[in-house]
Amino acid sequence: MSTHLMVRSAYSLLQGTMGIPQLVQQAKSLGYKSVALTDRLSMSAVPEFMLETQKEGLHPIIGVELDLLYQETTCNIVCLAKNNNGYRWLIKFSSQQNTTKTPLHIQDLVLAKEDVFFILPSVNPLFEPSFLREDTNALQAIIHDLSTTLPFLWIGITKQESAFYQKTNASIKKLISKTTMKSVALHQVYYAGSDDEEIYRVLRAIDLQMNLKDERLLKMPYRYMLDPVEMKDLYDPQDLINTDLIADSCQVSFIQNKTALPRFETPSGTSTAQYLTQLCLQGLTKRCGTKVPSVYKQRLKEELDIIVSMHYEDYFLIVWDFILYAKKSGIYVGPGRGSAAGSLVAYCLGITHVDPLKFNLLFERFLNPERISMPDIDTDFPDDRRDEVIRYVCAKYGNTHVAHISTFGTLAAKQVLRDVGRVMDISVRELDTLSKAIPFAIKITLKEAYDSNVRFKNLIDSDLRYTKLFQIALGLEGLPRHISTHAAGVVMSGVDLSEIVPLIQVESDMVSTQYTMEYLEALGLIKMDFLGLRNLTIIDQVVKLIKKHHNIDLEILKIPLDDPKTLELCRKVDTVGIFQLESDGMKNLLRQMKATRFEDIVATIALFRPGPMENIPAYIKAKENASSIHYLHPELKPIVEDTYGILIYQEQIMQVAQKMAGFTLGKADLLRKAMSKKDPEKLLSLKQEFIDGCLQKGRTQELAIELYELIFKFANYGFNKSHSVAYAMISYQMAYLKANYPSMFYAALLSSVIGGEQKTSQYLEEAKVHGVSILPPSINESTEVYELSSKGIRLPLLLIRSVGGAACREILNERELGQFTSFHDFIARINTHRFSRASVEALIDAGSFDEFGYNRKSLLASLDEAYQYADLVKIEGKDQTRIDLGLVMTPEILKINENPLEKAEREKLVLGFYLSDHPLFHIKQQHQITTNILSLQPNKSHVKLICMIKGIKQHRTKKGDLMAFLSLSDESSECSGVLMPNLYIGLSDKLIKGIFVMIEGYCEEEGSLFIKKIELLNKAE
Repeated sequence: MSTHLMVRSAYSLLQGTMGIPQLVQQAKSLGYKSVALTDRLSMSAVPEFMLETQKEGLHPIIGVELDLLYQETTCNIVCLAKNNNGYRWLIKFSSQQNTTKTPLHIQDLVLAKEDVFFILPSVNPLFEPSFLREDTNALQAIIHDLSTTLPFLWIGITKQESAFYQKTNASIKKLISKTTMKSVALHQVYYAGSDDEEIYRVLRAIDLQMNLKDERLLKMPYRYMLDPVEMKDLYDPQDLINTDLIADSCQVSFIQNKTALPRFETPSGTSTAQYLTQLCLQGLTKRCGTKVPSVYKQRLKEELDIIVSMHYEDYFLIVWDFILYAKKSGIYVGPGRGSAAGSLVAYCLGITHVDPLKFNLLFERFLNPERISMPDIDTDFPDDRRDEVIRYVCAKYGNTHVAHISTFGTLAAKQVLRDVGRVMDISVRELDTLSKAIPFAIKITLKEAYDSNVRFKNLIDSDLRYTKLFQIALGLEGLPRHISTHAAGVVMSGVDLSEIVPLIQVESDMVSTQYTMEYLEALGLIKMDFLGLRNLTIIDQVVKLIKKHHNIDLEILKIPLDDPKTLELCRKVDTVGIFQLESDGMKNLLRQMKATRFEDIVATIALFRPGPMENIPAYIKAKENASSIHYLHPELKPIVEDTYGILIYQEQIMQVAQKMAGFTLGKADLLRKAMSKKDPEKLLSLKQEFIDGCLQKGRTQELAIELYELIFKFANYGFNKSHSVAYAMISYQMAYLKANYPSMFYAALLSSVIGGEQKTSQYLEEAKVHGVSILPPSINESTEVYELSSKGIRLPLLLIRSVGGAACREILNERELGQFTSFHDFIARINTHRFSRASVEALIDAGSFDEFGYNRKSLLASLDEAYQYADLVKIEGKDQTRIDLGLVMTPEILKINENPLEKAEREKLVLGFYLSDHPLFHIKQQHQITTNILSLQPNKSHVKLICMIKGIKQHRTKKGDLMAFLSLSDESSECSGVLMPNLYIGLSDKLIKGIFVMIEGYCEEEGSLFIKKIELLNKAE
């Protein structure tokens, strides 16, 4: 028999085509009992490999391909772990090469020789120069040196190469036979079967950014997994025996390497349990006052008992500590998220800001004492300050004890189509057409797109090149393409992480684990999510603006939850820019909700999910008509009264099981989880327990079954109330700020979307509707963000196209030396910096110099002379450049009349929207039309508006009649318009880009208008 000892998976990024299940299945199908995994530099696939081989009954050999520096030559070396110590060596070596880019040295191999097999492939840069020169003496010297320095080293004989290497292998075997070193068959496996060579070659072309026709792209045949007969035909018998000898000697139990959180250092030698208790009691007094209700004391004791019994004191103290750091540093912390909001301990520590007893939230939904479950406290910070908190944690516990979590970007449907097409030399235009034909759907596959979309299928079938592209792309789809970091996840360890998990440097500031999230818990690593929320940044900025402009220290966490203005804003569905409440679907639900209390917002967030949506009609009906509320049993009323008899929350399901069947909340959580996961074995057992519990409490068998069916029906739809309350708190805070401080709110909201033209245009229009004045950019008043003044909100310089961050900073730095006194003063001063003419023209078109009293056309016409003046007043010395405005007379600004339409179009070109008078403004006034595109709702009600045609696309119906799709725009937004043949036939030669039209019709879906009547307007009107 034999064993493959050098096998790359797809986690040798773009250097291997096999996913782990395919790799293991291929080895099993060929009759192998053992198989190695030796990815290039990477150990990312090891956990999945161990689980997959265990499932399929194969013996796993954990390895990795690393770089070895030997005699100033870097060559590839295969390292295989003999035991758990060997596995630790591999972790250390892989971490070293992926974080410091330092190759292995001789002493590394010597230190690890008892625990690791080191195999040097016969095809390597160490031997090649001697072969090419046919210098046997030089080769003999290298072999002799290796055998002296590394007598334990194996030489891997690779025979799938060219005839040249077939010859060299014989020479090497002859030379090493005279040393203590041994040879072993080392077939290099990069893809599954012989048919996959082309796919592998395409993958390499993608990685190397080469064309398939490029002769420099190496052909690599025979790099597939040979069957035992093929191995026997190709390799020497003893070399094959040695593969099994090595395989049998490799025995690693992967999960034995475990860690725990760092120990939290308490003051004065206090135990962590005592310190946590003290902090919680202080926090409880702070939350409730000196007279703490007994129910809070009892709940706190119960939670602390569970936390201490599960040994999670350090976890809570670590989270408390970095939250405290954030608050002391002026970093706003979100009110909570997820099930952690159900913990009174978290509330007392200031980790969350939701009172769990007030909102009837359950600790057992967060931490269940009846099953081993890790705590999971996710924290939200403003997205511009999140990294500060992570840096603090890193500094406190050590860079080698804190890490990001890696994740992999994959060759998804559109990506793989573009990548493969590029190396096949298919034009970008063609690839755009193919890519855009793939329907938009989360995680859609190429096969699903082909089977479900006629247009995509027809395109693929229309050209043999596309068919070939599709077939190759299918073979590569889903493979990992690049490594990145988890958006929020961080892990901490009490011991050096490189002893537990291989590391990699993805971000410059902090290492990441090579293992992905799903495999870290088994190693004792607890994930903490540090999330950056744009909405918290907005809240934080608004609070600072309120302090700056009104001198009010607004404590956002203490605002009243029954503020009339805020609830009225929600009833009016004035929720553009509000966290969770901004989408059209959410607005429609809010419209039905008619919110009269904070709990209605909580319910809205919980109900607007794919499953819970089914409960919306019943909930609305019960809310509007109390007589329609039905309780299956009187004792259910306190549990579901707040939600009008409808089970919405997971916590309610748990309470029903507790109240009606006598379940502990821990067991009730097990029931909820089994129901949501539809675990048949657990469900059968728990159903009987539930019925028995009901009977013991005096319920009838019929009621018990009915109750079980009721909660089973809703368990799949139930939403985590703790999360809903916490996120509703952020929604409410934003709504409160919008309702009470609109100018500050819009200034912060707009600053959060700089660079997003559609959102910017939408929010600017919204601000105007709310009576907030929008001021053009000013060369003397604008900054990088939207600035608030007594006159309104001033647009930022950074919003202007062709004025990037560097140019903006140049202006602001120069302005610190004194305001610009004139247009020529600006040109002269900025001329001493690297500042492009295109940026100046963009500043003019945006209105940045309007304050100097000249129209924009005049300034553009005077620009050449202004630059000549700037050159004349510039004095260049050895060390610096200065200006002397008194050297020559300042030229006059040329006075040229300006066309308002041209001015508006140039303004839109640099800002992305019309800020001053829109070309349609006066026409809309004449026709007394106030409706705009932004206000359209997909409710099929009749609308009348005036807009500009931006584009026309003709289309033939099935009958062959011509119709058209129009691109329409006005001062607020853009949409498409559908013009049927009966209207288009008489206008086809009159409808052209740039004309104004009056349209009547209805909005059939978001962003699309069905036109019933269209009238051409004269721009001169």
